[in-house]
Amino acid sequence: MTKSEMVTAIKQNLALADGTGDLTISDAVLMVCSYCNIPLDNIQEELEPFIRKKVKGILDYESVNGTGYRPEVASIKEGDGSITWAQTDGNTRASIYGLNDSDKSILRRYRRLRGYA
Repeated sequence: MTKSEMVTAIKQNLALADGTGDLTISDAVLMVCSYCNIPLDNIQEELEPFIRKKVKGILDYESVNGTGYRPEVASIKEGDGSITWAQTDGNTRASIYGLNDSDKSILRRYRRLRGYA
C-alpha cells in the first residue's frame, strides 16, 4: 500500500470528509515509516489500525487542548513563585504527537534493518 492509499484509508475509517486531518495523517504515516525504515510505496496494511488510532488520539487532543503549545503543569505555588512541570509518560503532548515506548514496542514487529529491502 502506498502513502496516498494509506492516507485515503485512514480518512475513510475516521470519517473525515474534508481536508482537516490530511496533514496530521500524512505526518503520522511518515513518522511510522521513518521509525520502521519502510519505503513510502510499500507500507503494510497491518499498520493502518496503529496509524489510525495514533491520528485519532492527536485529533482528540487538539480538539480539547488546541494546537498551540501548552506545557503540562503539575503544581503552581504563588508564595515564592514556584512552578512544577509534569514529568509523566501519560497523555502528555510528547507522547501524543510522538512515539512513546508503548508505540515503539508495537512497531518493532514491522521494523526493518536499514539497507535491506
